Amino acid sequence: MRPSSTSSRSLALSEGTHIADTVVLMYFLLVGQEGLLGDLLGRPLQVPVAVYDPADRARSPEPASRPELRSEMRQSVEHYETAAALAEESESPDHAVESLSSIKRVDDLYDEGGLVPVDMTQAERLLAARLQGGNVAEYGLKLRLGPGEAACVAIAFERGWTIATDDADALKVLNKLHSGQGYPYERIRRLLVRAADEGRITREEANRLHDEMRTLGFWDSGQPFS
Repeated sequence: MRPSSTSSRSLALSEGTHIADTVVLMYFLLVGQEGLLGDLLGRPLQVPVAVYDPADRARSPEPASRPELRSEMRQSVEHYETAAALAEESESPDHAVESLSSIKRVDDLYDEGGLVPVDMTQAERLLAARLQGGNVAEYGLKLRLGPGEAACVAIAFERGWTIATDDADALKVLNKLHSGQGYPYERIRRLLVRAADEGRITREEANRLHDEMRTLGFWDSGQPFS
């Protein structure tokens, strides 16, 4: 049975049990700070299979028209492989080659035991399917959640775990599921603020990492520290 909202928050915050989505994992990898992410969320890092599936490495690449057959991190690796190849062909300076090396660290992280894909229960699969279905208005959404976000929401809600995501719709759904009573969550900026507050990095480093993430495509317009 799923615990109550209050007990869920206490359990998640005391034990450090968490589930992270693709955006959080990807941007910490891109700036070479997956170790810091582990310090903040706990080790090993936990993600749904929809975010990282180690079995993808043994599969033949699917047609580009069927990206849903691969985990989101594998799709990210393939995106950066394409971008890096184009940059090398054009002989123009581009961050894609360096980014590819950083993003491919996800496989090493898994091999080293620093990343664990979390299998979903039947109840979690059903909830995730509803969040990716056509009738999402009941959750206050106009668009469906992606597979990774839907899985994170389902796991976080059913188990009372802390969710690490910067997806506003995912957080909106969790708020509705918890009847507005609150729930444990982390966002990238909050994680960087906490890293500085805990003395893991300086405030200047928190701002620098955030700026670097934004240069690489992260959409947050603010800064950890003004």
